[in-house]
Amino acid sequence: MTDHVMFHIHSLGQGGAERVVINLATEMLSRGIRVSIATAETEEGEFALPEGAVRYDIGTRPEEENLAPSKKRKLRKKRLHELLKKEKPDVLFSLCRGANYRAVLASKGTGVPVIISVRSDPKVDYSSKVHKLLSSYLYSKAAGAVFQTSGARDFFPEKIRDKSRVILNPIGEAFTDCEQAPARRKAVVAVGRHNYAKDYMTLAKSFERVLKDHPDHVLEIYGHDSGDNSLHQLREWIRSHQLETKILIMGDTDNVAGCISDAACYVLSSSFEGMPNALMEAMALGLPVLATDCPAGGPKALIEDGFNGLLCEVGNFREMAAGINKYLEYPDKAAELGKAAMEIKERAGIKRITDEWLEYAESVRC
Repeated sequence: MTDHVMFHIHSLGQGGAERVVINLATEMLSRGIRVSIATAETEEGEFALPEGAVRYDIGTRPEEENLAPSKKRKLRKKRLHELLKKEKPDVLFSLCRGANYRAVLASKGTGVPVIISVRSDPKVDYSSKVHKLLSSYLYSKAAGAVFQTSGARDFFPEKIRDKSRVILNPIGEAFTDCEQAPARRKAVVAVGRHNYAKDYMTLAKSFERVLKDHPDHVLEIYGHDSGDNSLHQLREWIRSHQLETKILIMGDTDNVAGCISDAACYVLSSSFEGMPNALMEAMALGLPVLATDCPAGGPKALIEDGFNGLLCEVGNFREMAAGINKYLEYPDKAAELGKAAMEIKERAGIKRITDEWLEYAESVRC
């Protein structure tokens, strides 16, 4: 029986992996499981800590900010090691590369099993020789590994694959409790923080083509700025093409479901992804969805092209525009695909996915 779960992640900033931690922690707490979360940094605009969870800061202190990066890494590892010895959780779930490395190293001598989790496309995140060697060595020392897709899992050596599980991201109840909207407004929507991986430039170019046939529609992009200059470049492109009233940068919202549930369709334009939470949430709302068939295979694992959504080639704005036009020109068919997409609620409801994480934790502890 798992009574105390600890999560380790870099921060609780508004990203996909962080949202998974919050959703799992919230459900585990509702079951009477003790939940603690160890983070290395605090960021602006973080997800709220679930009521009942305890957060531990294993990051560097203000007086340590001028230390060399190697010394900072050692301090974080030491603090996590001491925390594990003190709190003795039944299992430590770590998410994302840096936290995974630290968790495996810090757990040595504590008796706490570590289950690492890869949350992005490993061909991007582990492309260098150093990270290939380091991940192969350290992840083989972990008690287990959770991957979001079989494509991500198959990147790693057999000794890691053999003790791993592929588990979908959980969808929060704000999305699973909603019904499909009875009518749709003239808006195409996208959700996700602004960075180059989201490739909103391709989406903007595709929507410019859509406007030739559907000038009464708008594109709404929800999400915060990651600071990598992609948002600035997108704004400049929008301005230079005089599309300020047609391509709308909506910023962050605490009510994604309420903002997008009645849109004409949802588009994921990413060049690569792990398992896209926003796409799963749009499907749960019954939105007609269009996604790039991007690595590491998340969209393709979710969408059967032409049945519960549409897939298009990465970076192909013409194909993306054609997919959007299909939805706008054939609303009855779009509604049919949107209804079929809602099956994701059964596959990835928070209760079912939490069961899978906990059952896996029990199996590696035996």
